Amino acid sequence: MAIGSTRGKRRLGRHIRPILDRSGLKVDEVVKRSRVSRPTITRMLSGEALARWPALSMVLDVIGATPEEKTRALQLWEVADVDPSAIEHARDLPAGYKRFRMDELEAVRERTLDSALVPGLLQTAGYAEAVARSTHRQIVGESWDSRAAAERHDRQAALTKENPVEYHALIDEAALRRLVGGPEVMRGQLDHLVAAGGRPNVTIRVLPYSVGAYGAQVGAMFLLDFDQSDEPRAAYVEALTGMVPVEDEEAEVLSAVWEDAARLALTVQDSVSLIRAVRDALGD
Repeated sequence: MAIGSTRGKRRLGRHIRPILDRSGLKVDEVVKRSRVSRPTITRMLSGEALARWPALSMVLDVIGATPEEKTRALQLWEVADVDPSAIEHARDLPAGYKRFRMDELEAVRERTLDSALVPGLLQTAGYAEAVARSTHRQIVGESWDSRAAAERHDRQAALTKENPVEYHALIDEAALRRLVGGPEVMRGQLDHLVAAGGRPNVTIRVLPYSVGAYGAQVGAMFLLDFDQSDEPRAAYVEALTGMVPVEDEEAEVLSAVWEDAARLALTVQDSVSLIRAVRDALGD
């Protein structure tokens, strides 16, 4: 049984749940009749695990899935697992961040809001290494700072691949002025922001100090949209202990918070002007 949540597993769980509800059976009754363990069934329903097909097929038979529902379940099961080897340094990543990276691989649109740091998709190698050194207590594995730049580079391929993600970044002015890694690193980082904003799939807007307080000033938020019409938005917030998934209605609340912040942000052109002004203040 493959353990660890992926978007595909959660989608399969959402397909099975209404069939179970319709059957009127409790999970313990399904366990008895199918001889599939309770942890396997509950993890499968939550999208935390992918059972072998014979076990899933037995559960579907017990809860009375129609032939069409069973065929659809097989289709979802076949594509439910994402190979984490597609993510560089996957073994070093905390579980929550790994789940986020696997969702991000399949997203067609990503929106972020960062109040303290430049977002990861836009970080230079030097900036990423400096951030990694400051967060060493939250990272799995030794010498992560020496590999952080490679992980960021791997992640940033989403912006340049054949069908790149549509990326909208809201960045607080404080992140532009914080000297992460020192003046030299920040000069390179700010130059990179201006260059990255020139890509047709990248929109960068700044929340200036002048807007005062707004609804999301702690940590960072991430909103991922997918190309399937029946696929719900994936949302994450970054806490001190790592990346935290936000589900269902709360994800829609985060989306509304992002939209509220976007209405306060500078235009793209004015954002570029502010980034350049902060860069120029650092000299050469």
